[in-house]
Amino acid sequence: MKKAFFIWLIFTLFALNAQEKSANSIYVILDGSGSMWQKLTDGEFKISAAKRVLSDFMQRDFEGFELAFRAYGHRRKGDCRDSELVIPFGESNAVIPKLKSFLKTVNPTGKTPISYSLRAALKDFGDRTGEIILISDGIETCDEDPCELVRLWREKNVQIKVHVVGLGLDKKSKNAMRCISEAAGTDYYDAGSADELAAGLKKIHERAVSAAFKLRGFDAAGNSMSIEGFLSQNGEEKFKVTSNGRNLIDSGKYQLTAGVMTRNGSLYQPMTDSVQIAETGETTKDVTVAVPPSVKSRFSDAGEKQRGSNITAYQNGKEVFKFRWIDEVYLDEGEYEFRAKPNPENELSVTETFAAGDHKEIVFEMVHTVQVYIKMIAAGSGAWFRQNYELWQNGEKKYRVHAHNGAQVLPGIYDLHLPHDISPYVHKGLEITNENEQTFEITVPVGHVTFIYQTVDGQRDKDKRCFVGREGSRKTKYHNAGQQYPLTPGKYYVNGWPKKMNYERVVFEVKEGVDIEVVMRANE
Repeated sequence: MKKAFFIWLIFTLFALNAQEKSANSIYVILDGSGSMWQKLTDGEFKISAAKRVLSDFMQRDFEGFELAFRAYGHRRKGDCRDSELVIPFGESNAVIPKLKSFLKTVNPTGKTPISYSLRAALKDFGDRTGEIILISDGIETCDEDPCELVRLWREKNVQIKVHVVGLGLDKKSKNAMRCISEAAGTDYYDAGSADELAAGLKKIHERAVSAAFKLRGFDAAGNSMSIEGFLSQNGEEKFKVTSNGRNLIDSGKYQLTAGVMTRNGSLYQPMTDSVQIAETGETTKDVTVAVPPSVKSRFSDAGEKQRGSNITAYQNGKEVFKFRWIDEVYLDEGEYEFRAKPNPENELSVTETFAAGDHKEIVFEMVHTVQVYIKMIAAGSGAWFRQNYELWQNGEKKYRVHAHNGAQVLPGIYDLHLPHDISPYVHKGLEITNENEQTFEITVPVGHVTFIYQTVDGQRDKDKRCFVGREGSRKTKYHNAGQQYPLTPGKYYVNGWPKKMNYERVVFEVKEGVDIEVVMRANE
C-alpha cells in the first residue's frame, strides 16, 4: 500500500505460550512519497495535513511507552529502499520533540516501499512487543503485497496489530489497505480529510494506551480453540472476555474463568487461573481448555447425500438450541432429540446421547422426493406464464411450484393447475418419476388478443393500459394495449382507461389458436 505514516501499533509481536506479556512500544511510519503532494477533499495537501495532524497527535499521553519513527519515500526518487529509521525506540518525552522537528523538514519525493519498511520495522522491534499504525495515500509500488507479508507473520506466530488509516484513497487503494488491516486483525480507518485523519488516530491511541487483554485458547494437543469467559475480582464478575479479538478492560489482578461455549449457552468444564492486567498495553494469556462433545449432521436419500435444513435440538421436549445443517457445533453432555424439516414430505427426528469426548454425526434418512421445475407457455407465441403453479391429487392441492425455483415433491401423477385470475388452465396426468431432478415445459392452448384504442372519429389512439376480466367474474388484470395477450378459450370483457374518456365495456370471445383484435373506441 502506498504512502503513509505507516504502521503504528504492532501488539504482542511474540506472545509466548502460557505467559502473560504486556506491549508498550509504538512504531510510527510516515509516508513521504511523491503522491503526498496531492490534495484532500477539503483542499489541503496530504503531506500538510499529515504533518499537522501527526504533530497534534503527539501531544497525547504516551507516558510509559517507547516510541520509534520511520519514514519512506522522502529522500530519493525511484528508490525502493528509500526507508529510514529516523528515530529509534526511546522514551516518549525524548522521541516526540525529535519527531516534531523532523516533520518540519519532510519533502515528499519518491516511491512507496511499504513491505520493505514493514520488514525493517520488525527488525527494529527486536524482542519488544507493540503495535504499528499505517496512514497511506496509495498502494505498494515496490515489493510484494504487504497483505501477504502480514499473513505470513501471523502464520509464524508473529502477532502483528497493524492499524491502517487510508489517506485520500481511491476505491482500489482502499481495498488494498483494508486488506492489511484484515490480515492483522484490526479495524481499517478511511480519511478523506485532516479531521478524519485525526479521528482515526484518536481511536488508535485509545486502543493503544488502554489496558487490554488478549485471551487465547488451545486444546491438549495445542490446536487453537475459540473460547470465552469472564474476569472477576472478589467473587464478582467484572468483564466478559473472548478469544475473538482484543478485550479493553481496567488494569489489575483478576481471576479468569474461561472455556468453550456450547450451543446450550454454558462454558464447558471451565478452567480458572489468576491474571495480572498491565496498566497499559496488551496482556496476553494462553490457556488450555477441555473440548466439549460435538455434533454435525448428514441428510441422506437412499444413501445419497442431500441438502438439509436448519436443525433444532430438544431436551425433555423443550427446545435448547438450533444450528445449520452445514455446521458442526459443541454441546453439553446428555441426550437430545434433533428435529429437521427439509421439505413438507420430510419431518424428521433423530435421538442421540453425547458423553465427554464424543464427536458424532447424526443422519437424517429422508423420504425420497424429487426436484421439479415447470414452465407453462402459451401456444403460438411461447409467452411464459410466470405466476406460481399448483400440483393437485384427488381434488386436493398438494404442492405450490415456484415458476423459477420449482419445488421438492413426491413422485406420482398430478393435475397441474395454472391458477390465473382470469385465464386458468388445468393440465391433467402430469407424471413425476423417481428421477432426482425433472423439468417440464407445458404448452397452454390459448388465443391471442391485441387491444386497440381508437379516438371518437375512429383513428388509432395512444396505447395505454386496459383492464381485462372473465365473464361472470369481477376480478380483472391490467394489460398494455398494442401488445398480444394470451388467454385460454372463453368469454371475456375489457374496460378502457382512464374512465373519464368514457370507453364502453367490450365483450369478446377467445378461441384456441385464433388471434383477434379488440377495439375500444372513445365515446363523444
